[in-house]
Amino acid sequence: MPIRHLQLLADTSDAQYDNLYPYVSLLPNGHLFIFSNQKSIMYDVATGDTVQAYPDLEGGPWVYPCGGSLTLLPFTSADYTKAEILICGGSVFGVNLNQLADHPARATCGRIVATDPNPTWATEDMPIARAMGDMIMLPTGNVVIINGAQTGSQGYERADNPALNPVLYSPDMPAGARFAKLAATTVPRMYHSTANLLPDGRILVAGSNPHFNYQFDVKYPTELSLEAYSPEYLDADKAGARPSIEVAPASVAYGAQMDIEVTVGSALAGYVEVNFASAPFATHSYSMGQRLVKLATGKPALLVDGSTKGGSYRYSVRCQAPLSGNVAPPGYYMVFVVNNGVPSVAAWIQLVT
Repeated sequence: MPIRHLQLLADTSDAQYDNLYPYVSLLPNGHLFIFSNQKSIMYDVATGDTVQAYPDLEGGPWVYPCGGSLTLLPFTSADYTKAEILICGGSVFGVNLNQLADHPARATCGRIVATDPNPTWATEDMPIARAMGDMIMLPTGNVVIINGAQTGSQGYERADNPALNPVLYSPDMPAGARFAKLAATTVPRMYHSTANLLPDGRILVAGSNPHFNYQFDVKYPTELSLEAYSPEYLDADKAGARPSIEVAPASVAYGAQMDIEVTVGSALAGYVEVNFASAPFATHSYSMGQRLVKLATGKPALLVDGSTKGGSYRYSVRCQAPLSGNVAPPGYYMVFVVNNGVPSVAAWIQLVT
């Protein structure tokens, strides 16, 4: 492929280098959503053309070193052609340039349907201002925003006031009711911290080194520990609703039907979700390749009636794999069965062409 000039990067250059680490997401039409500084485009990889320029998301910059974060919201079988983007937090221009570690971070989030023919940004505020937050897609399709600082920006010694409380974002709730503040940690996780979803539904949180070298006898020492954050769906009172995957295919082709067998402690009230979650890597407040695809499923078929057998209920769930590599690129996925908001431990399934 030839080397190409991306005009977006030239258009978003500034004194803070807010165009060095743009966000890139694959859209279901095969084009890329690219966001840099405050601007974004739909980009055709095959031709090198800008298909569409989106309205600016004012109030930024939103990328490194200002320390916002981006995620794709879940794809659903009702309309796999729709892709929605969420960007949250960060700091305003000049905070990094002037090393203003005590300057308040932003609480604002922007949300846009990137595949809409006339897209516009809708904004709302998180309950906590946050720079350097990691946005982690849960198996349910909700998002946890974790780690970061309430003042300053990315960079060595350029942030303060750690954001110890994660927040939960529920994209299907109405505006004004989407955020919930969660229980706090005691460990500051700022620059060079990270977070990733685990197959058991927890979030692995690691690191924090806001210094050029490892330093331990300072206000915010280099953090070498790991933590696991357990969302509320893992509370003990929900254990009876948690499915367990007993049978699942090792691989599945695009658009193919597959059957997954699960056991659960109590009878299912109706349909369950089967959700494909990518296994991305995260760095500098951005989880590369993160996406969740909610599959089309049929009504679970009862195989074993726990009320008569004196034990667990067993069901078979028929579902259809994602339709194309633009919705879910080929590779290994954590596949969760979700019963009334409570996910199973994931099975690893390879999505193949």
